[in-house]
Amino acid sequence: MSPTGRETVLGEGAYVIPPLSQVELYDLRAQEHDEDLVGITSDGVPLEARTSLVTYSIAPGELAALDHEVGRDYYEVVVKPLVRSTVRRVLSGYRADELDPATLVAVQRQITVLAAERLRPFHILLDSIDLRTLAIVMSEESYRTVLDVGVLEQRLLAQPQRLEVARQRGEERRARARAIAAANAHLAPTLTPEVLKDDAVRATSALLSSPSTHVVVEDGTHPMTLEVP
Repeated sequence: MSPTGRETVLGEGAYVIPPLSQVELYDLRAQEHDEDLVGITSDGVPLEARTSLVTYSIAPGELAALDHEVGRDYYEVVVKPLVRSTVRRVLSGYRADELDPATLVAVQRQITVLAAERLRPFHILLDSIDLRTLAIVMSEESYRTVLDVGVLEQRLLAQPQRLEVARQRGEERRARARAIAAANAHLAPTLTPEVLKDDAVRATSALLSSPSTHVVVEDGTHPMTLEVP
């Protein structure tokens, strides 16, 4: 920056710097950083990609804007946080058992494209993100998470079958209820007082003829008593 407050981008070469001017040095070549990137899959498994390589550069012609809006520490301020959050976002859309070598290539490409889109407004071009040694973080907690998710999956898979069994049982019970209701509706008009009285007499006669029934005849002021052991 010159003493007049104007910002000028200097290219490669030797320059005479006026007094009171301030020069900020930027490397316009492609930059590389090693990062330990972590994330959690959709089924709760923690993953870590150690020494992953992030390759990026400053957009041509946008150095002054980068310096004014972000500053020299643009990697720590913008690149690193956005790359890490993008890795977490993408990995959260996959299950741990889906991350085979072929899928990892697609995941890496997806992370690179998304991170590049997020970094471009900050005048940074992201070339690539190379995930290296992506592996599950082995710990008691991660192992327990895998087991818990597996049990939950089995329950979820069995739930439709349980619902189907319950639905079939409900249909069977409704069918039996409709059959009983139809039979009662057909029988009800025939149950006249005379028919009911005749059925009562026959039921009493059948009970009296049972070998286990004892008849006690009293003085006539009380009805007959039946004792059934």
